[in-house]
Amino acid sequence: MRDFGQDPSPAATTSTHKGKLIISVIVLLAIAIAVVFYLAKQQESAQKPEIKQPAPTAQESKEAQPEPDPKESTELDEPIPEISETVELEPEPEAEPEQPLPEMAESTSAVLDELKAAEQNVEPITGQQLIRDTVVFVDNLRQGLVIREKALIAGPTAAFRVLEQNGKIYIDPRSYDRYNPMVDWFVSLDTEVLVSLFERYQPLVKQALGEIGYPDQDPNEMLLEAINVLLETPSVGTVIELNDDSVMYRYADPTLEALPAAQKQMLRTGPDNIRRIKLKLEAIQEALTQ
Repeated sequence: MRDFGQDPSPAATTSTHKGKLIISVIVLLAIAIAVVFYLAKQQESAQKPEIKQPAPTAQESKEAQPEPDPKESTELDEPIPEISETVELEPEPEAEPEQPLPEMAESTSAVLDELKAAEQNVEPITGQQLIRDTVVFVDNLRQGLVIREKALIAGPTAAFRVLEQNGKIYIDPRSYDRYNPMVDWFVSLDTEVLVSLFERYQPLVKQALGEIGYPDQDPNEMLLEAINVLLETPSVGTVIELNDDSVMYRYADPTLEALPAAQKQMLRTGPDNIRRIKLKLEAIQEALTQ
């Protein structure tokens, strides 16, 4: 039996040493072989030639191409056509020069012709000296007076009618209808045309004003003053009582009788016609003051 306290024999020691040496040599050889194998692999990868694929056939090339995007325009590949023609812009038509004003003696026919050209009805106009008569009529109108001889159109032809009831006299409402044709014509006139002609003929209007003693009078102010007189006509009902003094009928209401002649004449046209006349006068007034 071997004693654990004794040293091994020399023969056993030599055998053990040789076994360890052989194992070490084998391990070193294995490591060397692995290193050589690894380096060979790396060199093979670095020197490996590129393998070229055979060129695709026409059919394969056609099938491999992506479908064109319908949203993309193919017109970009086409050359942009050059514009060979020069487009000439037509010049704007020049405004026709304004015709010179006629002399006062020939002004009536000139004004009527311009009204006709503007498609305005001139049949009711009876004045022979249109501008002079208008200036005189409007000048008196702004003072509250009515000069019938200088009126531009003739007055109503139907007779004035009254109603008698319970010993009192009233204007017959049918009398208001006498003025309907005159009012219809007046309100049918184009406001813009009237004001335009009034401004165009202002030199002749000033000449006519100078002939009656107003050389420094502004034509616009004169016309606006006359319009204001008519617009101040009070509104009354259809039934208006009158007094008969054997010469002419007068308004029984002292307030109405004290009105300027121009406003009393407006009352004779009736409530509906007064309203229409005022609306037209307000439109002319607004156009003159713009």
